[in-house]
Amino acid sequence: MKIIVFEDDVYVNLFPLTYTRASFELRIGIKTILENIIEKLRPEKIIALARKHLKRVLEERYPEVKMEDGTLDDVLVVNGLLYIGRKESEMIKNLLSEGRDKALVTGKRLVAAKLSGENLRERSLEIIYDVESLRKYLEIEYTEDLRLISYPWDIINYFPEILKEELSDYKELSSNISNGVYVRGDKKHIYIDDKSTIEPGTVIDVRNGPVYIGKNVEIESPTRIIGPCYIGDNSIIFGARVESSIIGEECRIGGEVVHSIIHRYSNKRHFGFLGHSYVGEWVNLGAGFTNSNLKNTYGEVRMYIRGQNIGTGNTFLGCFIGDHVRASIGTLVYTAKKIGVASHIHGVISEDVPSFIFYAKSLGVELIELDIESVLKSVKRMMSRRGVSLKPAEEELLRKVYEETSGERSLIGARKGEITIK
Repeated sequence: MKIIVFEDDVYVNLFPLTYTRASFELRIGIKTILENIIEKLRPEKIIALARKHLKRVLEERYPEVKMEDGTLDDVLVVNGLLYIGRKESEMIKNLLSEGRDKALVTGKRLVAAKLSGENLRERSLEIIYDVESLRKYLEIEYTEDLRLISYPWDIINYFPEILKEELSDYKELSSNISNGVYVRGDKKHIYIDDKSTIEPGTVIDVRNGPVYIGKNVEIESPTRIIGPCYIGDNSIIFGARVESSIIGEECRIGGEVVHSIIHRYSNKRHFGFLGHSYVGEWVNLGAGFTNSNLKNTYGEVRMYIRGQNIGTGNTFLGCFIGDHVRASIGTLVYTAKKIGVASHIHGVISEDVPSFIFYAKSLGVELIELDIESVLKSVKRMMSRRGVSLKPAEEELLRKVYEETSGERSLIGARKGEITIK
């Protein structure tokens, strides 16, 4: 069957993570949500619907996915923020077995729908964005027992369970464990690729979940890895403690990382703490970077979403860092703060930081808007160190995000000009 994966307006709740990617490109397990949908549902054709300015980069990132399609055949429509796991797969299977058009809805959001070509030809695909209109044309079933992301903290809440589920189902788990590596728990829950190197003195603890270590990974002693944990290809772990986390491909990790997701090509090379947090691509966190993931009161953590101060229901919650962020040595980030795309942060961060800002308030420096040309030079320098070039479509996207976020910088009174720290 043909599958359409779409973004609904909840992507705004997930800024700055979704400025530079479609919502279905978020990583909540071993793969992105879109890649997981393709793997679990195996469509004959897949179409992705996202914001227009993302179309060009999405075509480059996912050449096998159509970004638009004029034909209106029978389709399965899936929300791009729905994780497809065991229970969600069963839900989709039951939906497809229905002999009529039907939609699954939670609150005012469409989760998934089976739509006939006839229904689509009489209306248009736009009906999927309006649940109230949808109910006029097909049966609606309300459901709650699924993993549909609405807010940033949902990712942090869902992913350890999802990672454990995915790794438990992994068909190739084996124990290629070197002498001197100490295992706590059953070795059958560990997968280490033959081309990876783990130094003696490393501890791998699988009592709470499996551990997957990909190709060409280097792990220096005395690293401790506590499952469930995924470490992507070509990453290096420098004597760190990594617990219940997803480390993307080509990352450099030191210090302590707990209950966090780090996208590919990002660095937390040195000592410091990252907990209950989400980090985008091409981020560099300097030596001593530490975030808070617990309030001094042990109370509920709150976050500002669309200008509203919302209770998260979480006692533990860290920070959310957009792509291309740079954090200087000794940066300290308060609980549940958002750091915008390509911003440079220094000192103590006690509030959300908009995109493309030089932020060093605690050092007595006024807020300064970064120059886009300088940002692009910095991005290209970092990427070249890994043998990667900034593609024209990605550069165009960064310029577009810079334009789109100009209002954020104006609102906080950031000025343009030279950066000076005395």
